[in-house]
Amino acid sequence: MKKFCLFLGTVLSVFLLSGCGQGNIEMLDFVDVNFRGLDTRGTASYSVDYERLHNYLIENDKELEFESQNVYYDDQQLEEMLGISLDKSSDLSNGDSVTLTLDIDSSKVKNLVGGDKEFVVEGLDEAKKLTTEELEKHLVVNFNGVSGLGSATIDNTLPGDLGYLGFTLVDDGKFKNGDLAKIEITEDLENRLADNGYLLDDDFDPSFEVKGLDEVAEKATDIANLDDIKRMIDEEVNRSYKDWNPEASYGSRYEIKEEGLFYRQFVRDSNDSQFSFNSATNNGNLVKILSVKRYYGGTENKLNTEFTAIIGFSDLFLDEENKVNVADLITIKDTKDSTYSVESVVQLYEGYGYNRVEE
Repeated sequence: MKKFCLFLGTVLSVFLLSGCGQGNIEMLDFVDVNFRGLDTRGTASYSVDYERLHNYLIENDKELEFESQNVYYDDQQLEEMLGISLDKSSDLSNGDSVTLTLDIDSSKVKNLVGGDKEFVVEGLDEAKKLTTEELEKHLVVNFNGVSGLGSATIDNTLPGDLGYLGFTLVDDGKFKNGDLAKIEITEDLENRLADNGYLLDDDFDPSFEVKGLDEVAEKATDIANLDDIKRMIDEEVNRSYKDWNPEASYGSRYEIKEEGLFYRQFVRDSNDSQFSFNSATNNGNLVKILSVKRYYGGTENKLNTEFTAIIGFSDLFLDEENKVNVADLITIKDTKDSTYSVESVVQLYEGYGYNRVEE
């Protein structure tokens, strides 16, 4: 068996072969438990006082006996042999008890004695409480978008470092008018509050009324002035595909067939933007799908091109009478060339979330 004594170097504590005296050493006397943080959320950690251990060995002419044939052991290697653990290390309150356990590996170090030692938690700081009333006063919440898909922007006017905290709301992005939006209480938020000396009050439950979101009809038939919008779509079709000198040899004529009226309440996702031009990211869309044939050559009536047209409006937002302000509508225009059948265009738009309006 090798016998070693402790020698403290500048950086590491190492154990060297020597001829010191023998005897068991109560290692619990050289491990301290420290407490920090806020009362009820305190943390515990341990530390080994190697300098005190070193002085004790010298003063009492004792040695550490190791089974290993290695000559040098640093602090970390010794600590691994000690098997140190705490039964509780978080969410501590002043007055709690924490038990330190040393389960020493006797196959590696022969003359260290471990065991259990109880410590009483003390010295944790008394926290300030963040109340419902204070947060509701200092968070300025605005809601944007359409009812059912509403999102929030939050400005924080809390004093001091609390003003840098970010707050989020539960179900942000799914709000509808009349909801009560609640603060999302996350572990990260509680930790950041604790870092600033705050805990949430026991009755903490701030809420913010969702209002001001645009209302979009669930079904096109819920729109009180639907006929006005359909008429405007027809006018847009006539402007877009107006005959020009149809009798002349250089003239053109359009033959149009309506294939259906389609409505979508909400945009599905941002990927839709590749399909319906700049209006695809809007909500409340009403479109007509049309088969279009264009003829040239006057009385000879030669077919020049045929395609499928999609014409309509988005942003069909309702007022209190379920009417749409037609002055605020955004025009939707799209075309699919003859490589698309009418059936495939209809299927495409149904895949984008549109439903046929039964007239």
